[in-house]
Amino acid sequence: MIEADRKEIRRYIGLKNTEVPEVDAMIERCLKRLQKVIRPVSVFRSFPVAFEDGMPVIAGHSTYSKDLARNLSGCREAVLLACTISAEADRCIRRAESISSLEGTVMNACGSALAEAYCESLNREITAKYAVQGIHTRPRYSPGYGDLALSFQKEFFELLNVTKYTGIVLNDSFMMVPLKSITAVIGLAEEETDCADSGCETCSKQNDCEYRRM
Repeated sequence: MIEADRKEIRRYIGLKNTEVPEVDAMIERCLKRLQKVIRPVSVFRSFPVAFEDGMPVIAGHSTYSKDLARNLSGCREAVLLACTISAEADRCIRRAESISSLEGTVMNACGSALAEAYCESLNREITAKYAVQGIHTRPRYSPGYGDLALSFQKEFFELLNVTKYTGIVLNDSFMMVPLKSITAVIGLAEEETDCADSGCETCSKQNDCEYRRM
């Protein structure tokens, strides 16, 4: 069973460190409902990485992203990962929204936290797999982070055949359905570096982040 970080859920709904017993109880109810119905699925593969004019090229697909270039510096390969906790999560969220806006917000936050927890478990699996080969992984980086365009999702779907293996589809706005889905690049390096940034530290939009302002 996937476990979610309660602190993350509270952060998603804007509570931060404020204790609201009724909301905490709702979080537990929503998590239990989601954990019973979600069907996590994923696909990932490694691809060669090159650089042209300082910008990363993954399996022949180039992107203008200084942030991703910094993240992948020194890497000859990278893992592309796509995962989802399934459409059942979306249905639970819609049902909760029909009951109340608060329950819908809490259910949505729980879904996001479960998707993040699932992706993190896959990240650890990938790190362990390559560690036995003496290969080090970089912090995962997703389209939409920093200056990496959301449109780079297209490359994931082409290279990994994401829809076939996971059922995730990409719409015209480069958003994924089911909504609780994640794509990420994980750099593979032969030498360990001090590139230990993750989460907020990888993003060049920290000063404009709504979560950080809250």
